[in-house]
Amino acid sequence: MNKSLAISLHISSKMWTSFQQSMLKSRMFNEEVIGFLFCQRHQVSKRQIRYIPKTWVVPASDCYEHQSASGLVLKQHFHSYLLENHLQPGLDVVHIHTHAGRGLPDFSYIDDRYESEYARFIASSFPKKPRLISGVFNENLQSCQFRIWDRKGRDFEDVKFCNSLFEISENKQAINNVNLNYDFMFARQKIFGETNQKALNQLKVGLIGCGGIGSIFAELLGRLGVKNWVLIDPDILETVNLNRMPAATQEMVDQRWHKVHYIKHLIKKIYREGSCVKTIPTSVESELAKQEIATCDLIVVATDNHLSRKTAQELALQYMRPLVCLGTHIDVKPDNTPRMYSRITVPPLGGGWCLMCGNIINLQRAALESAPLEINQMAASVGYLEGVNDPAVFWLNSICASTGVGVIHGMVSGFLNVDSGIDWIYEFPGNHWRQTNTEYLQNDDCYFCGMKGLEEVVHNSDLESSDLEDSDFILW
Repeated sequence: MNKSLAISLHISSKMWTSFQQSMLKSRMFNEEVIGFLFCQRHQVSKRQIRYIPKTWVVPASDCYEHQSASGLVLKQHFHSYLLENHLQPGLDVVHIHTHAGRGLPDFSYIDDRYESEYARFIASSFPKKPRLISGVFNENLQSCQFRIWDRKGRDFEDVKFCNSLFEISENKQAINNVNLNYDFMFARQKIFGETNQKALNQLKVGLIGCGGIGSIFAELLGRLGVKNWVLIDPDILETVNLNRMPAATQEMVDQRWHKVHYIKHLIKKIYREGSCVKTIPTSVESELAKQEIATCDLIVVATDNHLSRKTAQELALQYMRPLVCLGTHIDVKPDNTPRMYSRITVPPLGGGWCLMCGNIINLQRAALESAPLEINQMAASVGYLEGVNDPAVFWLNSICASTGVGVIHGMVSGFLNVDSGIDWIYEFPGNHWRQTNTEYLQNDDCYFCGMKGLEEVVHNSDLESSDLEDSDFILW
C-alpha cells in the first residue's frame, strides 16, 4: 500500500454523538458492540484521502448470535441486510467495535484474521470493490485506533479519525519554523492559547465572493493568523467598489485588477513569506473552483446572489466542510428612514438544516441566475429581478465581516458551539441582535440536507428477506 498517503475518516460531531449513543445503548452490561459507517471516498489531493460517512447502522442486541465482553457474532440475516442495502450502492464500509477496558485499545489476533478475510470478501463480491476501514474503541468509546485494509486483505495502514469541526492536517505547513518576528506578531493573542494560534495558522479557507464583505473579512481573518486561502470571484474592480474595499485604489481599477488578485495583494501585505493564496477568477460553478473548494477546511460565502450561495451549501454538504454565510441588506421604510441588517449564518456540519431551510437562498432566484441572458431579461421585464445592485456601505459590511471572523475564531478555539448551527441577525439603527432558534429550522425532509433515513438502529424483526442471504460470511 502507498505509505505516503494521509488517510482520514471525518465524521461530524453531531453524527458521532448519535452513533456513539446508539452503540452504548445496544448492550446490557459491558458486552462488545459493533456499528457500521458507509462512506464516500474523497481524493483531496495526490497525497490525501478523506472518507466521509453518508449513512450509519448500529445493530440492536437481537441482531447478535453471540455478544459478550470477549467477542461477538452477528446473525447472518443482519449481515445480508448490510450487504444488500449499503454495500451494493458502492460506498466503502467502516466497522467500529469495542474492547473491554478504558485504556488505549489494540486490534486482537481475531480482529486481524476476520478483517483480512472480510476485506478480501467484499472486494471480490462487489463490482466497485469497496474498501474496509476498521476501528477499535475502548468500552466507553473514548480512545481508538483505525486502519484501512488493501483489497487483498494482506496489508493495512493507519487512518486518522476526526470527529470535530476542522480536520487540520499535521502535514500542512509547519508552524514551528516561523521566525521570531512572525511569532511576535501574535503575541497579544496568546490568551487564546498556542494550540488555537497554530490551528488558525494552518487553517485553509475558501472564500467565495471577494467584494465589499469578502475583502474586509479576508483582511481581518488574515490578521488573526489565517494565511492559507482559496479566493473565488469572477469580477474585476470598478470605481463603484472603492467606497467599501480597504486599500483598493483607482489605479487598480484602471489596471483592471480582478478582485481575487486584489485580496491576494492584501494577504501578501500581511505576510511577506509563508502564506499560500490561490486565486480563481471564475464563478464558483466552474469545475476548477469546486475542486479547489473541496480541499479547504472552511468555506465562507460572501456573495450577493443566490446561485453562488446554493453552490457553496451543496459543496459544504458534499464534502462535509463547515460553512459560514455572510450578508447585508439595506432598505427604506415608508417614512424614508433606512433599515440595515447584517446576517451571519453557520448551518450545522453534516446536515439538519441548511441555507435553503433558513430561507437564505431563494431557489427560484438561483435558477434564474443560472439561466441564459435572454431568460433573465424576460424575468426582469415581469418583475422577478430588480436589475439594480443592492445598496451597500463600508461600515455595515464591516459589522458583518468582523462578526463572521469572531464566529470563526470561536469555532477554531472551541469557545463557540455551532453543532446545532447559528443564525445571527443585526438590525440598525435599532441596534438589535437577534438569534434565530435553530430548532425551527430543522428539516429532515429537505432535498439538500435532510437526514431522514441516513441513520438507524436495526432490530432483527425489522429485516426483510434478502437475495444475498446465502452468503456464508459472518462477522466476528
